[in-house]
Amino acid sequence: MVDDNMLARMLVVLVCLSASILGLTGCSTEDGVSQEKSLVATGLVEAIEGDRFMESVRAMHKSGDILYLTGRGYDHIFALDDGLGVIRTFGRSGEGPGEFSEAPGFIYVEGDRVYAYRGRSIHVFSLEGDFLRSFSVGLRRGPWSQGISVNNQGDVYIASVLPQDPYSSITKFDSSGTVIKTFGELLTTSYPENLNRRLSERRITLINNEYLLAVGELIPVIEKYSLNGELIQSSDLSDTPYFRERLDHSEDLYSQATGGPIGVAMVINYMATLNSRLYLLLIEGYPEVGTNVNRLLEIDLESLNILDVYTLLDHQGGTLRWVDAFEFVSEDELLVFHYTDGVFYRYKDRDLFQ
Repeated sequence: MVDDNMLARMLVVLVCLSASILGLTGCSTEDGVSQEKSLVATGLVEAIEGDRFMESVRAMHKSGDILYLTGRGYDHIFALDDGLGVIRTFGRSGEGPGEFSEAPGFIYVEGDRVYAYRGRSIHVFSLEGDFLRSFSVGLRRGPWSQGISVNNQGDVYIASVLPQDPYSSITKFDSSGTVIKTFGELLTTSYPENLNRRLSERRITLINNEYLLAVGELIPVIEKYSLNGELIQSSDLSDTPYFRERLDHSEDLYSQATGGPIGVAMVINYMATLNSRLYLLLIEGYPEVGTNVNRLLEIDLESLNILDVYTLLDHQGGTLRWVDAFEFVSEDELLVFHYTDGVFYRYKDRDLFQ
């Protein structure tokens, strides 16, 4: 799917991420038209309930009218209203069932259940915040997950970091934690096994309980899988104008020598869906500039083609340097948590988010 030369140029994502030449080059969409689009924040929230400042957001998930959120420094899950006021919390401090030693890394809401992944266990709560059950997913080591999803039958999908199964990177469990199937074929290259596994990391989410969407975190490959793990569709975005421009720039700077120059870095930092669109948050690195820059890619879920690329700006027009997480809180409003200054920015635009 991806050759060794492409992988070599993508290896830069394994090092410290740096900057983009934002404002000096345009963004190329699938049809090759160069353009620069920006989203300017329409508002911000500096804290949750006054004194509850978020240092870092681990996960966000909107279900119905409630936003579920976890953040560094909190050993529970928040349920928030539209104004980011706390409605209730889930879990408490500890190491036992329904307890967290730190913020859960991933959350997912399906039906009337809230699922939280932390360490080697899945914890399940009611929407009212009551702990219902937990089960182990039998991990040999951690950290392991790059995301979870749960179908309407209660089956849990987990995407792996350094996949333990030598042939796949996604595992499907039943509601008791028993493995049903593993899928998501790993790349085959001349690189050592551990590097192959690292490059095969995926982020996942279920789409309308119809199929599982998997996005390569380090290599721009998007896949659709059936709920039983059969590959339905795949799209390698490496040769699209947007990524080709950056990979060519990287190739010019890249050196395999220790301490040599490092080119542009790409990594999928976060993802969300809205209607028929997939939105990916990319971190790009250009070391000659030296700062982090985020871009938001809009992708059509049917064709898996890039539609638009956006630069995220704060309410004063400044460039966001490190977005921790984002979620669509309505069909025309995007909520973004900016790690650099620790605030939530709102982006409301009915014309763009359709």
